[in-house]
Amino acid sequence: MLYRVLEEIEQAHGPLLISDLGRKLDIDPGVLMGIIEFWVHKGHLCDDDAVLEQGLACVPNGCGDNCSGASGCAFTVKLPKTYSIKKLEIN
Repeated sequence: MLYRVLEEIEQAHGPLLISDLGRKLDIDPGVLMGIIEFWVHKGHLCDDDAVLEQGLACVPNGCGDNCSGASGCAFTVKLPKTYSIKKLEIN
């Protein structure tokens, strides 16, 4: 089942909803998230949120003394969690 999930994600022509993929493969969404996290840990999938957070820049105290940082900023939008296939780098 682990490889079936990875194959479905690789063959997708666009974004997949966890609920849709779970229904297609007859897997509980919670179990499916565990499989996806397994592939992230193994380096086959990339957690796009983690990559995005690394690229966020906030000027220290840019909002004044009450700045809560990027995670609590009222000027940022929380998007759905996404993952992408990690491309192999050939040297």
